[in-house]
Amino acid sequence: MAPVSLAVSAGESWLITGSNGVGKSTLLSLFARRLEPTRGSVHVAPGVRVGLLDQDATLPGADPERTAAHIYHELVGESRAETVPLGTFGLLAGRDENRRVGELSVGQRRRLALAVLLADPPHVLLLDEPTNHFSLVLATQLEAAVPDYPGTVLVASHDRWLRRNWTGRHLALEVPAGTP
Repeated sequence: MAPVSLAVSAGESWLITGSNGVGKSTLLSLFARRLEPTRGSVHVAPGVRVGLLDQDATLPGADPERTAAHIYHELVGESRAETVPLGTFGLLAGRDENRRVGELSVGQRRRLALAVLLADPPHVLLLDEPTNHFSLVLATQLEAAVPDYPGTVLVASHDRWLRRNWTGRHLALEVPAGTP
């Protein structure tokens, strides 16, 4: 395989597309430093905070027996939670803030994970299939908000509507010819 180089600059919005299994999620995980490259390297400028909303609604360290509000406070810190309450973004209905995380749907857990990320917006926001498990209204609002994000955004998505209306940069990943 030929060497590949990709430079992402501050303030850019990128849409990463490609068929299942081509490496979209892996690329985002490399940027988020959750994976180490098997070859080559990934360079992120010093001091740059990177946040990833992954597909599986993982909330690191979240006890499924604790409430969404409690988990939010734990993950963002009491001071930040006071400044940026969970309800700020309208991602989780007020009635669900006091439900146990284990009782929330996948979509609700993803919305909680997104609220945690946005409470202290990272310089680079990585969104892996962000419209999955979201209502049409929320998906539309999210798509409309991406251009106004104060940092860099990389979105991996199959969403036809998102792809059709995308105004930022585009990276189409493909499986090399002859690869099984």
